[in-house]
Amino acid sequence: MELISHDLKIDFMGKAWIAVIISLASIIWAFYLWFNLGDAKWGVDFRGGYDMIVHVPGANAEKVRSTLESKGVEGVIVQAFKSDSDKDQYVVRFGGETKSEDTVQTTGQANSENNSESETKKVEDMLKQDLGQDIRVLKTDYVGPAVGAELRKTGLVAVILSLLAMLAYVSFRFEFSFGLGAVVTLFHDTITTMGFYLFAGYTINMITLAAALTIIGYSMHDNIIIFDRIREEVSKAKSFNLIELMNRAVNETLSRTIITNSLTFLSCLALYLFGGGSLADFSYYLVIGMIVGTYSSIYVACPIAVLWHRYRGGSLEIHN
Repeated sequence: MELISHDLKIDFMGKAWIAVIISLASIIWAFYLWFNLGDAKWGVDFRGGYDMIVHVPGANAEKVRSTLESKGVEGVIVQAFKSDSDKDQYVVRFGGETKSEDTVQTTGQANSENNSESETKKVEDMLKQDLGQDIRVLKTDYVGPAVGAELRKTGLVAVILSLLAMLAYVSFRFEFSFGLGAVVTLFHDTITTMGFYLFAGYTINMITLAAALTIIGYSMHDNIIIFDRIREEVSKAKSFNLIELMNRAVNETLSRTIITNSLTFLSCLALYLFGGGSLADFSYYLVIGMIVGTYSSIYVACPIAVLWHRYRGGSLEIHN
């Protein structure tokens, strides 16, 4: 299926300077959000604390949050929890340390002396005082601060190792300039998508990490398709201009890129709109990541490869 003709002659590389401005602005914006939010950007998985699902009829997320803050609960985050069976469920997250061991617990497994159960009762009573007696805490999870810090460390290491492994793979299969372009693209995708993710009010947790690694793998696959076409064009040409060849490769793979990414995007969008619950975090990251990844595979990977080639003293006119 050919949605877009292979004979297109769009000068993608000629517009690379516009892409550089957009990409740098988005990365700076993402870093600003990252540092401005401080510890508030970390979910319970990574900073420790409580994660509750509460049933609050006739309220909204802002009302639940303001009620808990007025009762002295600091750093509380409240989000609507989409459920087909109950439209009045909310996820309540807030940090906190208990005297119990640093393990993940569930109220259904805890005894009456467990601190998680005590916190559950406190939150339930706080909400009942202002929002009615029909309120129930359906589930409470607790992650100790030491476990949260360890998960944050191992999650960061996982992302860095995956990027280094992909740099080695692409450098071996193609050449270092392509590997560098691919890894810069992956950093770009991860950082920019994270900016939109934090801007939407989500917090970083283990689900976010899974979504980030998914986007990294998908974006790398997209880059390899383009790099493989460039290598094929190089093998057929006795002499060529590197910019023109990269433009031709991107144009020839554009139909495949748009069809594949659009179908995946629509699947992720459906998951976000109708999945509900914790799937909202995961699917939102994928939706934004698919858009950013498609853009970067065209406007970031190849220009970075050319910049490195020129930095190493290479000529744009190449003769085999």
